[in-house]
Amino acid sequence: MNSIKAISLNLLIPLFITAVFAIVIHYTHKIPNILFDIVPYLFYGLSLLIIWVSWHFNRNRFIFVIIPIILLHLGFEYFSAKGASFLFLYISMLFPLHLLIFLVLKERGLFSLWGALKVGFFALEIMLVLYLIYYPDASILKYLKLKLFAANFYPLKDVSVAIGIFVFFVMSALLMFGRYLMYSSTFLSLLLTFYLGLYFLKTPHATEVSFLAFSIIIFILLIRESYRLAFYDELTSLPGRRALVEDMAKLGRKYSLAMCDIDFFKKFNDTYGHDTGDEVLKMVASKFLEVSGGGKAYRYGGEEFVILFPSKESSESFTHVDALRQAIATTGFSVRNKKTTKKIFINVSAGVTQNSQKDKDPFAVMKRADNALYKAKKAGRNQVIKA
Repeated sequence: MNSIKAISLNLLIPLFITAVFAIVIHYTHKIPNILFDIVPYLFYGLSLLIIWVSWHFNRNRFIFVIIPIILLHLGFEYFSAKGASFLFLYISMLFPLHLLIFLVLKERGLFSLWGALKVGFFALEIMLVLYLIYYPDASILKYLKLKLFAANFYPLKDVSVAIGIFVFFVMSALLMFGRYLMYSSTFLSLLLTFYLGLYFLKTPHATEVSFLAFSIIIFILLIRESYRLAFYDELTSLPGRRALVEDMAKLGRKYSLAMCDIDFFKKFNDTYGHDTGDEVLKMVASKFLEVSGGGKAYRYGGEEFVILFPSKESSESFTHVDALRQAIATTGFSVRNKKTTKKIFINVSAGVTQNSQKDKDPFAVMKRADNALYKAKKAGRNQVIKA
């Protein structure tokens, strides 16, 4: 289960934007109309930017999410009143499921079999909605307008609300237990923003502002995703070497760091295979994420990790690194083969040091920590040595 802190941090930005949208709608009568006149232009401009950036960086998930909102905006503007009401009905039921599907599906590129299937699925959705708008079926409409709740959610139908509740709980489960917190939190906020926009349809400018808020949330996710790809390790979710270099440039006058290494990792890979080795790296990285004492862990490369302790002396850092070593050493890891499951234990060694006036830069400090790590290896492994 993901920590409450991690969930809260990931929800903070998208929910803040949703909250700002709700406040704007509440005080619509106090805002000059000239500001609302530019909202559609901002929405279209930002949406086109999202499509271009998504295409450039091969993040097609965002393309499939923003294009339906653009089509919905155009539909509300150019369809007849009857056509727009049908569009509202169908999209309020289909789009939440559409969001959930593209949250769960992995990025595989547009020019692949999976990409072609996504395009085909999306095209079928559009054709289905257009067909139902131009050729409405009374029996289908009867079921879609069924009364399920005692409360009134006008202009939303009860089936739409039921689908929204279902999608909300599935996304909440993914938020609590899934690996991709950043996506789950953002898509949950997109769902709420979408429904708020539809619910306040009769409020002047509510729909346009909700679509703009929707596009802003996606654009911020794109920026965060770009940062994650540049600075975070995909396998372990720890900051990578580039993030380490950036953070070392910001260190103050006093700091300490630890170089850590998984013992006998090459032998482990040769024995159990690289797939199992990757699972071990994930497990160890999850422990490094929990390091105390204000330390921040990074994956340096392979089975090597670095922990930075800003404003800490090596004696303090040593205590926290050794506690981390013990936590890893006492955590069992299950290795499964065709017949049995074997429980093994992973050890790490570490070297800890702090900066001095003689050090020209943090890389010199890292070199001394690396020498201390080498001594820990020579001394028998599964221990921490302070340089």
